Amino acid sequence: MEFKDTESQIEGIKEIFADAKREDNWNLDEPMLYSFYFVDEDAEKLDKLGEKLEADGYDFIGIYELGDDETEEATGEYLLHIDKTETHTPESLAQRNVEFQRLADEHAIKTYDGWEFGEEGDYDDDDDVEVESPS
Repeated sequence: MEFKDTESQIEGIKEIFADAKREDNWNLDEPMLYSFYFVDEDAEKLDKLGEKLEADGYDFIGIYELGDDETEEATGEYLLHIDKTETHTPESLAQRNVEFQRLADEHAIKTYDGWEFGEEGDYDDDDDVEVESPS
């Protein structure tokens, strides 16, 4: 999925939200914990972006070295993880994705790698809804 425009995302986000309501009984009218990810080979660039986003009200969770899924060898890429507790509609989340794609482009970050969400205070990874990245 590309994050260049809102229209191409809305139906997919609506499906994800509907599944979360039906399968997990989540009330998406309440604030949820949204996690957003950026990937680049330069951890310093990601750190600067994380600090900027933290100043904008996001929680700067960390930067993590990525490993190959099969070999677990380092790939030379790093992942910036930020969080924010907020309420979204499919339209507002699609707009946030476009904004983050634009921000990645402006900061010469390789990719805005997508989002996932879960209930506030629920840190069980099995309950988070993962969203595929555009790559």
